[in-house]
Amino acid sequence: MVALYHPDADSFSLLITDDDKSCRDSLREILELKGYTTYLASCGREAIKIARSEELHVLILDAHLPDYSGLETFNIIKKEISISIPCIFISGDISKELQINLINANAYTLIPKPINVNIFRDSVEQVIEKYYWK
Repeated sequence: MVALYHPDADSFSLLITDDDKSCRDSLREILELKGYTTYLASCGREAIKIARSEELHVLILDAHLPDYSGLETFNIIKKEISISIPCIFISGDISKELQINLINANAYTLIPKPINVNIFRDSVEQVIEKYYWK
């Protein structure tokens, strides 16, 4: 399957945070084929550092990271950046407790691992359309 380049995609920067390098690289490839700019982080601290220095439009966070949880990382970024950056969470854990916590934090969605590429790609496009193409 060929991912079609979206002409406005290069206007959007996405941060992918996952402690699994192969997962980060796979998601980056999916997004860059569409034309998005991507940044990669392997833990919450790296994600926060990138968020401080780059203009980001979407966060993609693993719920379970080696230092902060994805939810803690999301909350720190929201507090420090002081703007609403939509967040897509990914996780092998899709427990009801996690889902409730993410809803309460205003996360956009939770995508279970292993990641369905079509669902992931559609979720990214939907969140960008919802937040930026009004």
